[in-house]
Amino acid sequence: MKILVIGATGFIGRHLFKELVSEGHQVVGISRNPEAARKVLGQDAHIHQWDGFSEPVLVKALEGVDGIANLAGENIAKGPWTKKRKMALLSSRAGTGKILAMALLQMPARPSFLIQASATGYYGPQTAVPVDETAGPGRGFLSELNQQWESSVYTLKEAGMRVVYIRTGIVLGAGGGLLKQLLLPFNFYAGTTPGSGRQYLSWIHLRDEVRAIMHLINHPESEGPYNLTSPNPSTMAAMIHEIAEITGKPAWLKVPGFALRFSLGRMAEETVLASQQILPSKLLSEGFRFSFPEIRPALKDLLSKPGP
Repeated sequence: MKILVIGATGFIGRHLFKELVSEGHQVVGISRNPEAARKVLGQDAHIHQWDGFSEPVLVKALEGVDGIANLAGENIAKGPWTKKRKMALLSSRAGTGKILAMALLQMPARPSFLIQASATGYYGPQTAVPVDETAGPGRGFLSELNQQWESSVYTLKEAGMRVVYIRTGIVLGAGGGLLKQLLLPFNFYAGTTPGSGRQYLSWIHLRDEVRAIMHLINHPESEGPYNLTSPNPSTMAAMIHEIAEITGKPAWLKVPGFALRFSLGRMAEETVLASQQILPSKLLSEGFRFSFPEIRPALKDLLSKPGP
């Protein structure tokens, strides 16, 4: 198949891009800076230049494409949630989705499927009990953001396209994401637990994230929302403990919740202090088997690898 990946140079996108190529698909990326993208994806990568706004350019990039993986979206934790920052986060997600939907609706022959990025933030920052795809949206900025992110491409579902919303949890991968941030204090033999440590993290190994997306691409019956999380959420304290055990370095510091709230504001409540137990019921019902369902083997695998 010919597959277009939007957000191909991101933490997940670059690994998905390479996996699709290795599986024999014709893969096309899209970027504001194709040369910079090729440095990440390889000099032979087929990259279209797109400014993020022009519909005609996007329509041209979509010609002959069999499917799309739209993973575009700025890093949630890159900076404080100022009003300007919130608008940028929304534009990079819902804004891109709306432009993509408008471009596809102009085409007489559309791709057969769209894998649309979303996140477990959809369910809100606190889930007192485990929840799956049958649960409704929660409250807070991230929930509203993810609802708009998903609804930005809803017209494609109404037009008959197969649309899959991947509600991704915290992706653990070597050299990036949350794991990179958690490891920084360990470099100074001062492993740190944010908050009480009792908050649950709905995580997924990067390898399983890519495998799950491949599963959804290859199964035409898969549609609607899917939680991309391990079936076994971990508490923050348990994750920090495992990192300390595996690295042989101590974890003796705690950053109180009030200190995180003071420095990060509402962002702390919905990210590092959030407690979610999100289960991948639909993936499991379709026979998907996780390579890393438990936190310790996942961390042992990742901590034995250098970053990209």
